[in-house]
Amino acid sequence: MGKNTRIIINAAILATAVAAAVSLTLVRFDIPIDQLKRDFAKEPSRFVTVDGMEVHYCDEGRGFPLVLIHGTASSLHTWDGWAGVLTKNFRVIRMDLPAFGLTGPSPERDYSIDAYVRFLDAFLNAVGVTRCHIAGNSLGGLIAWNYTLARPGRVAKMILVDAAGYPFRSIPWIFRLLRLPLADTVGRYLDPRLLIEKNVREVYSDASRITREIVDRYYRLTLREGNRVALIDRARTDDGFESIAKKIPSLRVPTLIMWGKDDAWIPVDHARRFARDIPGSVLKIYDRAGHIPMEEIPEITARDARRFLLGI
Repeated sequence: MGKNTRIIINAAILATAVAAAVSLTLVRFDIPIDQLKRDFAKEPSRFVTVDGMEVHYCDEGRGFPLVLIHGTASSLHTWDGWAGVLTKNFRVIRMDLPAFGLTGPSPERDYSIDAYVRFLDAFLNAVGVTRCHIAGNSLGGLIAWNYTLARPGRVAKMILVDAAGYPFRSIPWIFRLLRLPLADTVGRYLDPRLLIEKNVREVYSDASRITREIVDRYYRLTLREGNRVALIDRARTDDGFESIAKKIPSLRVPTLIMWGKDDAWIPVDHARRFARDIPGSVLKIYDRAGHIPMEEIPEITARDARRFLLGI
């Protein structure tokens, strides 16, 4: 074997070793559900079986039920600030939606809005709620108003927090990424830490409010067994905004629309469209708040939600 050949072979071996080492740093395996439960299912967490899923939820306070629905890649923890305030007047119920949090993937892998509406109906039946107020953020807002249209007799008042509902001029980059052909092959193994950090910075307006604990929560719950694949499945689901947006003017329930002025995912002009389309609705826009104002500025938004729901 010649000297040049040995150099080429050694270089190839070194390159392979470096590539393998780099690949290992990019790979992150799922975190077992029992391990996550120890950290994220503390009191007042509960579990109930719905449609073959062990659904994680919290049920606190007394009074008329208020159901809180989180957005994509989030969890019931995004409502912690609201729960601390609103349990004084309401029975506050929040759950991890299928595909997210400790609930994890749906056995059917169906993350359409119709499927979420059916899930919510079954969940409310399981926890003994026949009529309630309902609030939803982003995807949760989309579910909330579609549920209200499907089950109008079950919803007394509705709060939409930076809710989805109208066609997007530009889809957030993370959804475009997850729709790429190889995303389902590669995405289930790659460490999503950097993506999570970027997303959290985008959905907040004031970066000083972002703590390591917040980023770690989003990151670790994304690593729940099956959640990365479920997130890709959800990102590839066509919600048909062009057609379903036409239903919004049919809503006939007292509605509060809350929006972060600095929302980088769903622009504030969508808030004004909701306000125009829903008869009698009330609009509140918050300065220095982004896509998740109920998490970023919980005291202010919870106070306004309480006033609306109590009619004061």
